[in-house]
Amino acid sequence: MCHCQRRGAQLLLGREAHLHVFEHGGVAQVAGVHSQALQDLPDGTLDLDELESAIREAAGSQYHPRPELVCLENTHSSAGGRALPLGYLREVRLLTDRYRLRIHMDGARLANAAVAQGVAPAQIAQHCDSVTLCFSKGLGAPAGAVLAGHRELVVEAWRARKLLGGGMRQAGVLAAAACVGLARMEETLRRDHDNARRFAQAVQALGSPVCSVNPAVVETNVVLLCVGEGWPSPTELCARLEAVSAEEEAETGRAVSLRLLPWSARCLRAVWHRDVSAEDTELAMDKLRFVAEKCRQEREAVS
Repeated sequence: MCHCQRRGAQLLLGREAHLHVFEHGGVAQVAGVHSQALQDLPDGTLDLDELESAIREAAGSQYHPRPELVCLENTHSSAGGRALPLGYLREVRLLTDRYRLRIHMDGARLANAAVAQGVAPAQIAQHCDSVTLCFSKGLGAPAGAVLAGHRELVVEAWRARKLLGGGMRQAGVLAAAACVGLARMEETLRRDHDNARRFAQAVQALGSPVCSVNPAVVETNVVLLCVGEGWPSPTELCARLEAVSAEEEAETGRAVSLRLLPWSARCLRAVWHRDVSAEDTELAMDKLRFVAEKCRQEREAVS
């Protein structure tokens, strides 16, 4: 609403971007902006040639919406928490400058990208005209997010927030929690990333046909597990990981409930946060081993 103030303006973003998939089409419903969704690459980036082609086709055309904004997601959730390369961000900036477009970064997990790449968040955000940062994800605050950009944009954002009913009184309690998250950001997120990698490596070492993961692409706190064909679906597997049977308690002496999210037709997602310890991660590994082995035994019994 702040970048694209003419109805019928166009923003370009990835087909799997959170903004495109999970927000009820609010870009069109509320802002009156048309979305041009491009194919995401496996690492969460967009093909720059395809991006430029889409911009060039619409720029100055009498038949297309006016391209005004490119939206990037960093880290990219549907790509498994991948951090967008700094060189890629520079290239997108150069491209948008040629066509006088702006860049907004959905930086809900920007802090994770910064820690993974060993740079300050500002070094990543310098290539964008605006960026959002969520405090209630990796940083662990109960609620809250911020928008950063140039002064004129922020003034316009205040107006849009008022229009949408987003004003809040006595917000200091949320700000205090956000400050705690920022103060411990690197320590907390580095631990989350380490735990996620350990879990991914354990899944790979398990070598089970039920599910697999490529640890090389686990860069932050998100792990996407691919479920093998012919085994329980992601929804069924998540239900089994969350449930605790009497048989499990008898065999393991523990009652562990592991909550993962069915993410796609053949994938499920695990996300680490400040309340998941190294010990919890070990328990999650054990639970997955137990369920995978039970699935294998059931398959053998049927065959």
